[in-house]
Amino acid sequence: MIAVIISTIILVKIAIRDGLKLQFLSDHSGILILWIIIGSRIFGLIENYDIYFYQITKDTFLSIFYIWDKGLSLWGGVIAFILCLYFLCKNNDQDFWKWIDAFIPALILGIGISSIGAFFEGINYGRETSMPWGVNFESPAIKYTVPIHPTQIYNFIYCTLLATGLTLALHVKKIREIYFPGFIGIAGLFLYGILKFIEEFFRGDDVWTIFDIRIPQIFSLILAISAGTFLYIRYNKHTKKKLHNTTNK
Repeated sequence: MIAVIISTIILVKIAIRDGLKLQFLSDHSGILILWIIIGSRIFGLIENYDIYFYQITKDTFLSIFYIWDKGLSLWGGVIAFILCLYFLCKNNDQDFWKWIDAFIPALILGIGISSIGAFFEGINYGRETSMPWGVNFESPAIKYTVPIHPTQIYNFIYCTLLATGLTLALHVKKIREIYFPGFIGIAGLFLYGILKFIEEFFRGDDVWTIFDIRIPQIFSLILAISAGTFLYIRYNKHTKKKLHNTTNK
């Protein structure tokens, strides 16, 4: 709840700074939340199909709708949100890319704050370490009895620094010179994907793997590559358009 509240405050402040209409957000908040829940639940079911579909019965079917069981996927929620936001902006004459610039820093900050909750709950934990900042958890849910990497704290630190940097980026002259709508948001996704990819090397909790590579790490790499490629394409397009306008003048 703290993560949601603080992220919302940051989002509102950025939206006001960038001249975005908050009424658009409030008018469509219900449908955005619904899409996030549905998307995160669908991906959560796919990621944990062996738990939900170990047998086909009335009870297992109904459990699909028990969204309070924590079977939600961050990636599914993000993808569903971006898709919903795109169609809403398209149908309501809103600049999708400016909204992305406002949402992504707030989202990354929210992820970082929520990792503190994960730390207290003892989930998303790291592998064993001999570093002096290793922590011990007294929980039967954690398979290590030795000090482990506090990956939740790592996540909080890099998400907070990244969100702060993205929020203040336009105060840097060189960034202002190359800025175009969507730059902050796409760059944020690119950098978050890289940092999340690195974090996965220190994680020790059990997840699906493909050739000993963690599924979340694969998702992070796909996010970073996709965002980086898209950022490069949009930057080239923006540069050519700017050069064309300058030539015409």
